[in-house]
Amino acid sequence: MEITFKKGLVLLAFICFTLGAKAQYSAVPDTSRLSIGIDGAMTSGGFKDEYKGGIGLSLQYDLPLSEHLYVTANAGYLNLFANSSSTNPNYILNVKASNMGVAPVKVGLKLFIIRTFYIQGEAGEALLLNKNSVYALNSTAFTYDGQMGILFRRTKRSYIEAGIKYSLQQSYFGDGNYGIMWGARVAYAFNLK
Repeated sequence: MEITFKKGLVLLAFICFTLGAKAQYSAVPDTSRLSIGIDGAMTSGGFKDEYKGGIGLSLQYDLPLSEHLYVTANAGYLNLFANSSSTNPNYILNVKASNMGVAPVKVGLKLFIIRTFYIQGEAGEALLLNKNSVYALNSTAFTYDGQMGILFRRTKRSYIEAGIKYSLQQSYFGDGNYGIMWGARVAYAFNLK
């Protein structure tokens, strides 16, 4: 399933690049923008044995610094689904593993390369909301996201934003591992001015 998901991400990236060339004809105005999105993630790295994947919601604010460069602030919630099988190194016989609830809070930069096609980088803290349920040592962890995507114009002031992203997050368990997540974000965005 992980191979199929990666092929899907590559296909989405190809579509974004292809549509990015056509998107030159519909420039995004440089105004403040708010987006509400659905995030999906597949785990690898330090998370792959313990959590299968996740789904969540996010709210993002974009503030223009120039015509192509924006400062972003992002907050959300991500639920990672626990792997309750013997392949999980923390599996306890006949005990259902708990899902992990994470609330990432990040700031970063978004650069529009071709009018509506962008790359984005964010860093911040991921707050663990159920520390005791997952037997974690820490309740916060550093997180970094890299994303690329495209804005599809709906009306004069609203857009559909679609992107693929890569997330790297420190472990809550004090073991020095990093959790890696490959994911996608689809959001409804609208100009505030």
